[in-house]
Amino acid sequence: MYIAVSGTCYWCMEAVFRSLNGVSRVEQGFVKSSSGQHCEAVFCFVDVSSLSLKDFVGVHLATHASTSNHSGRAKYPSAIYPVSPNDEALVTAALRKCEKAFDEPVITEIRPFVAFYPTKNTQQDYFWRQPEKPFCQRTIFPKLQALALSHPHLLSVTASEFIQGTLSAR
Repeated sequence: MYIAVSGTCYWCMEAVFRSLNGVSRVEQGFVKSSSGQHCEAVFCFVDVSSLSLKDFVGVHLATHASTSNHSGRAKYPSAIYPVSPNDEALVTAALRKCEKAFDEPVITEIRPFVAFYPTKNTQQDYFWRQPEKPFCQRTIFPKLQALALSHPHLLSVTASEFIQGTLSAR
């Protein structure tokens, strides 16, 4: 299933979703919805036989401020964009199940997918090519650490080994 998500910067989302088993393609860029707005997002292929849609949505909600309608929401809307109209009901059901895990209301919306515009190849795979960069260490790595604690069974072996190795080296 192809799906796009937005909610935080695309470098963060790209690193998170690249670390999951069952996600075989992740591109960062800009998604366009029916409102005409373009926002930072990642475009993923999720093998729902390896990673449930509920787990995918749960990771998305857990790795950004999905209950906060903060001032950056215009640039970073908390949203999920199913590519196929047939998948909208499945994504909505998964979101409804995941919302129950939060004490505050989840503001994440299901929005229509119109188009996706990837960033240049030199921007793709930002974290995994240069994890030592200050932004990666300060902002992205803590999200991966939290993901490793909250959803360790969903991480790929490579991501788990990297996170554990980095923590051991500190």
